[in-house]
Parts: sequence; structure tokens; C-alpha cells
Amino acid sequence: LRAAAGGSVGAYLAVKDKKDDEAKQYQEQLADLNLFSFDAEGINKIQFISSEGEYTAELIDSQWQLTSGDDFPLDQDYINLLRTYASTLTAETSYSGNKADYGLDDANASTVILSSSDQSYTLHIGNVSPTSEYYYVSVGDKPQIYAVSSLYGSNFSTERLMLKNKDLVPYDDMEISQITVKKNGEIVYDLTYDSETYSWSLPEEYSDLPFDNTAVTSMINTMTRLQAEQMLDENLEDLSKYGFDEPYAEAIIKGLDGTERKITVGKATNGGTYTNVLIGDDNQVEAYFTADLDFIEKTPFDFLPDTIYNPTMYDINSIDFTFGEKKYNITVDMEGSKGTVNGVEFDMNIMNVSTAFQNFYSSFSTVIASGLDMKAKPSLDKPLLTVVYHCTDGTDFTYQLTAGENENCYIFNDGKYTGLLLSSDRLTGKNSVQTFLDKFINAANLE
Repeated sequence: LRAAAGGSVGAYLAVKDKKDDEAKQYQEQLADLNLFSFDAEGINKIQFISSEGEYTAELIDSQWQLTSGDDFPLDQDYINLLRTYASTLTAETSYSGNKADYGLDDANASTVILSSSDQSYTLHIGNVSPTSEYYYVSVGDKPQIYAVSSLYGSNFSTERLMLKNKDLVPYDDMEISQITVKKNGEIVYDLTYDSETYSWSLPEEYSDLPFDNTAVTSMINTMTRLQAEQMLDENLEDLSKYGFDEPYAEAIIKGLDGTERKITVGKATNGGTYTNVLIGDDNQVEAYFTADLDFIEKTPFDFLPDTIYNPTMYDINSIDFTFGEKKYNITVDMEGSKGTVNGVEFDMNIMNVSTAFQNFYSSFSTVIASGLDMKAKPSLDKPLLTVVYHCTDGTDFTYQLTAGENENCYIFNDGKYTGLLLSSDRLTGKNSVQTFLDKFINAANLE
């Protein structure tokens, strides 16, 4: 029995030792797969070495700048992401074998060296795996070959184009002074910023129109955050390759510092998903999502308020209203909740009368323009609608509409064509001036 018991204990201890060895080996393997562990914020110098050349980026005054190899603006986000990913870089598995088979020999590998004030970390980057799931890498002088997830690996590109700044414009929201967009050689719109009034404006010919500053600032907020989805060519010579010989649009963005960025928009690709853009004098070609470049589709009309208001009911004593053969003098006493139409009184204390009058008044005093045509020269000979507002401040304001093209009306203020268009169905269509006039007359028993 004692002999049997001794044998059992021995077998147990042997099994336990084997399991302990396996656990130790497993822990060592896990530790070996943790390629780097360092403070990303401490990295202040990164060297990129590849067949394209050698570049050194250094952190100077909180900005990454090239200090050797070339002179172009760096992609700050890319460099910061690179050092962040590298700081906790972990491999999925490791191999032993011929490094040349994995693109990690001296002739094919690219190298990234990340340095702090007292330490450096060297990463060699080889081929992507056949399934594109991994990048093969090695670290320092270690002989092992590691497979790093392509989610990491794609951030360790040493390609020159990956290093370059990918911003559409080199300005922040408050650093732009002028935006000019052209198509077919003609200016579509030209916006200028006044740093004293903190406001944007269109050229003088639009000065009588209301202007929506928020429409410009919203556009700029998008524009200054756009980054290229793909970096294609640099120093392009054959403009026809991307359709820049006959561009779809051109834009010049000027900064308050006196610099400017020229943008040439070429062909849309991938069924319209992407659009090629030529940046600056360096002839850098980049691809952007077409939908993100909507600033080139804007017109001056897009920088006007959606709704324009004529004097309100509280701003007037009376109006002279002429619509076709119908003519009315309408007085308004909002404090007394009453008014008259051609001398006949109506009571706004009656709910349906008050609602009908407000809808009628809003139908012509709330102007929702349908477009803009500054080149038209319409005549005021035969107005379709004339409203003369007699305001409480003693002034008069005249609003008139005349027949235009494409089922639009031309809008005149005080006898001057504004350039604005109004859809003709606002006069005679559903929920139109005609509709609400009839409802008001009926509700107030004025017929």
C-alpha cells in the first residue's frame, strides 16, 4: 500500500510540474507578443526609413515638423496615432523562419524608429499576409517574426503620401478671409469676411438682400475639417489624367494671414462616391467623398435666410392690398383685437376670424424665396400683387410681385427688383394668398 501511495504521489507531482511548465511557457509567449510598452506622450522624434527615402519628424512647439528628408506639412493626426498605437503594440502570433519570406529582410523592410529623450524603439515592417489580416513585423534585433493585426499595421506606413498633411485647407474656422468658387471660368459666389464686424458678405450687387452669416460659418466648420480619403499623386504634370484640364470647379480660399489655398475639382470616381481634387501649387492629387465637397455646389442663394419677413401685424397701422381685381384697405388694431376691411369692422376676439386673418397676413408677409436671378431685368408694369404697408413708425413699405419665368414671380421692394424669386403657387396654389384671402373674407363675413 505504501509503495502504491508513493507511486500515486509521484505521478501527481509529475503532472503538476508539467502543467506548471506549460503555464510558464504560455505566460512567456504572451509576454513575448507584447512588443512595446511605453509612454506615447514621451515620444518626440520619429524616423521613417523606406525605399522612398528617409524622413525625420520631430515634435517642436507641440507640432510635428520634418527636420530632414524633405519639407512638407505633416499629418499631425497620423503621427500622433502612430506613436499611440506603437506604445501598446501587441502581436497576434509569432514565427521563426527566413525573414525574406515575410518581406522583413534589409532589402524590403521599412523601418520606424520612435525615440524619447532616453530611449528608442525600432519597428521593422514587412509584407501584408495573403488574407490581408496581418502585417508581418519584427522589433529591434530580435529574430522572431510577428503578425500584427492589419488594424495596427496600416498605421505604420512609411509611405511619403501617408506622412503628408491631408487637410483640404490649412486654416482653422476663424482664420479664413475670403472664399471664391468658379465654374466654367465664371465666379459662382465670392464671400468676404470683415474682421471688424465679424461678418461675411457677398459682393455689392447683393447688398440689398438679407444675409445669413450662420450659413457661411456652418459651411466653413465642415470645410476646415475635411481630410482626404486617399492621397494619389504629387507633382502632377498631366492634368488630363484626373480631369483637371477641364475642371468641374475651382476654389480659392484665402487666410487672414495673407496666404491662400487653390483647389481644383476634377472627375468624380467610383460611381460618384469620390471626387479627385488638385491641391495648391504642389499639384498634390487627393480624393474626397463627393458629398463632403458640397461647398462647390453652393450659390449666393444658399447664403440668404430661408425665410424673409415683411413688416408684422404689430408693426403696421394699415395696408393697401391689391391682388388682381381685388383691392382692400385693411386697418389693424392689435391692442384692441380688431380691424377693418374697406371700412367694415372685423373682430379678432373671435377665434376663427383671428386665425383666418393671421394666416392671410402671413401668406404674403412671410416670404419663402424659391431662387435668385440677379441677371433678370423684369418690368413692374403689371404687378400680380401689391401690398403697401403703412407702418407704426410713420414709414411706408411696398411689396410687389410680377410674373416671371419657370412658374416663378419676381419680387420688388419699394419699386426695386430684389433679385429674389417666389414660386407662383404661393399666390394661387394650395395654401396660397388666394386661399387664405377667401377664408378670411368668409370667416369675417365681409362679402
